[in-house]
Amino acid sequence: MALTVCPACGGTEFRENSVLWPELVAEWQITSAETAYIDKQQGFACTACGTNLRAMALADALRSFAQTTADLGTAIAAGALGACRVLDINGIPGLSGVLARLPGYEYRQYPDVDLHQLPYEAGQFDIVIHSDTIEHVEYPVRALEECRRVLRPGGRLFFTAPIIVARMSRSRAGLPPSYHGDPTTDSGDLLVRSEFGADIWTQVMQAGFGMVALNQLHYPAGIAISAWDPPAAPAPVAPPQAAVEEVQATPVPEAIAVSSEADPFVPEVYDQDGLRSVHNHEFMGDPFFRAAYGRGVVAAGADYNWHWRVHVGLWAAQIAIRLPGDFVECGVNRGFLSSAIMQALDWNATGRTFYLLDTFTGIDPRFVSSDDIEIGVMERNDREIASGFYTQDISPIIANFAEWPTARIIAGAVPETLDQIDAERIAFLHLDMNCSPPEVAAIEALWDRLVPGAPILLDDYAYWGYRSQKLAMDAFAAPRGVAVLSLPTGQGLIIKPAQG
Repeated sequence: MALTVCPACGGTEFRENSVLWPELVAEWQITSAETAYIDKQQGFACTACGTNLRAMALADALRSFAQTTADLGTAIAAGALGACRVLDINGIPGLSGVLARLPGYEYRQYPDVDLHQLPYEAGQFDIVIHSDTIEHVEYPVRALEECRRVLRPGGRLFFTAPIIVARMSRSRAGLPPSYHGDPTTDSGDLLVRSEFGADIWTQVMQAGFGMVALNQLHYPAGIAISAWDPPAAPAPVAPPQAAVEEVQATPVPEAIAVSSEADPFVPEVYDQDGLRSVHNHEFMGDPFFRAAYGRGVVAAGADYNWHWRVHVGLWAAQIAIRLPGDFVECGVNRGFLSSAIMQALDWNATGRTFYLLDTFTGIDPRFVSSDDIEIGVMERNDREIASGFYTQDISPIIANFAEWPTARIIAGAVPETLDQIDAERIAFLHLDMNCSPPEVAAIEALWDRLVPGAPILLDDYAYWGYRSQKLAMDAFAAPRGVAVLSLPTGQGLIIKPAQG
């Protein structure tokens, strides 16, 4: 690479190490070329100050802001940025030591400081800076909004994030937990909540910044992002008083009056579980939904940020409860969705049975197709068992459902356990077994018992990385003349027709 002088300290000697490990590469699903430049981003460092390439990109952006071509350490010693008050969140090896020479420097460790709610009044800092931290924050846009709030007029945010430039950003909600840090232990490391791609700048704009710039020191490994608001426009000249009175006399039509009060439970942009949307998602703040979703979190022992998926599941369950028949879920795991449904429907008052089927030990390799194997289903299964996402102990599942006496837990592999479903009529079927043969076996075995109008919810029909399940379910549906609705949540939906 062409870099010969460290922008942070002026050093001219560098070291280079590989920092990624095979498990993390698999979790990110990145190519060898992407692995190489991310290794460069994290592992290329100045031997004098320890600043790595991503931090050098920040130093280069900062010295541009200071309007100097000197290395940042020299520039600060000469008085550059001397009057600036700087908030450094989480620290940046090498670079934080340079910035700490400024009299207005303040350091706060993440996650000790909440990036969703910074403990400062508005307009206190000239510079806010953080490096490879935003990917660990649950709501990145909200965190960026907070950074903007504490900046003074004319102030700037500088940050980096691991960016995979050939793809779009995605949330890791619902995926097996992944950590950045020591590959031998998760202890003390930070959970990765977002993987950022070429569209990362859009989240900065959504946070309200008027301007955003990508500062390239070495593409695509050495990229820093800066954001700021342009100077406020001059106040408009007041119109004649008569015109003001005329405008004030015109009432706002009631139909278009908008409340300015934001629901604190509903983020401005929905960006979770592989789905990014600016459309209405006020259901997240509905007390009915929140109570049901919260019961799912209790069952799982964690919040997977499956809000829209659960919203779809609750809608289907509310349709089904108006039909005769019992409920069936194949692929229960810890019971997130089924617990939310039973909470929402006041299950003990329904007089129905909810059949809950799972191996409760992960995917049974006997019932995996060659297509499933080709796309890595068993490798994913091993990762999810190792991470604790898949339960290996049925006792907490039994305890979770104990409040609902008609919840019938059936342990074992589908299709071997299907004969234990003795319901004559089924009003609701949820399939979430993460491989195609047992899902097809279940819908084939139960199809005739599904009542007309019954919703069949396919958890992974359209989800990225589960195409074998889509193809298998399409092959089931086509000869029956049934359409599968592909949903942006990754789910699929079938409504049992009156005949067929």
